[in-house]
Amino acid sequence: MPQPFSDVLPEHRATGPAAVPFLFLDFDGVLHPVGEPALDDDFCLIENPGLFIWRPILEALLAPYPAVRIIISSDWRRLFDDATLIRLLGPLGNRFAGVEERVGSCRSEEILMEVRRRKLIHWFAIDDHASVVAAQATERRFIACAPALGLSDPAVQRAVSDRLSALPVQPVG
Repeated sequence: MPQPFSDVLPEHRATGPAAVPFLFLDFDGVLHPVGEPALDDDFCLIENPGLFIWRPILEALLAPYPAVRIIISSDWRRLFDDATLIRLLGPLGNRFAGVEERVGSCRSEEILMEVRRRKLIHWFAIDDHASVVAAQATERRFIACAPALGLSDPAVQRAVSDRLSALPVQPVG
C-alpha cells in the first residue's frame, strides 16, 4: 500500500501538494501500442514483452525532474490495485501518487475533475484518448499521442520535454 502523500514527499510539506508537478498517465497508446494483449480470459495480466515497451522513454524524460509525481488516468486503474500499478510502473513506481478517482463523460473531463479535486496547479497529461486530442487544442497541458505510436513518437517526446521544462522545478543533472 502506498504511503500517504505527505510521507512520500516530505520536502513539499511547506508548499503543499498543489505545488508539486503531476503527470496524469495513460498506459494503452502511451506506454505501449493500443491493442497489445494484456489480459487473459479471467482478466489476469499476461506476460507480454510488448507491454510497456515505451516506459524507458518516459523514464529518460522524467529523470531530470524527480519532483514529478504520477497519477494513473488509464482504465487500468479500474482493473488493478495500487500495488500492481506501482509494479507496472517499474522504475517510475516511486513517483506513484494515486489514481484518477473521478468518473466523467470523457477522459479529459475526468482529468480536469481530478485536478480540481486535488487543487493541482502544476500538471500535464499524456493520453491517446480522443477527448484529450480535442482538449489539447485549448489546454496545452494535455499531450495527445497516436494510439499506435505513443511515446515512441518524437513529436510527443518533444511536447513532454517542453512541458517538463515549463514546470517550476529545476532539472537535476
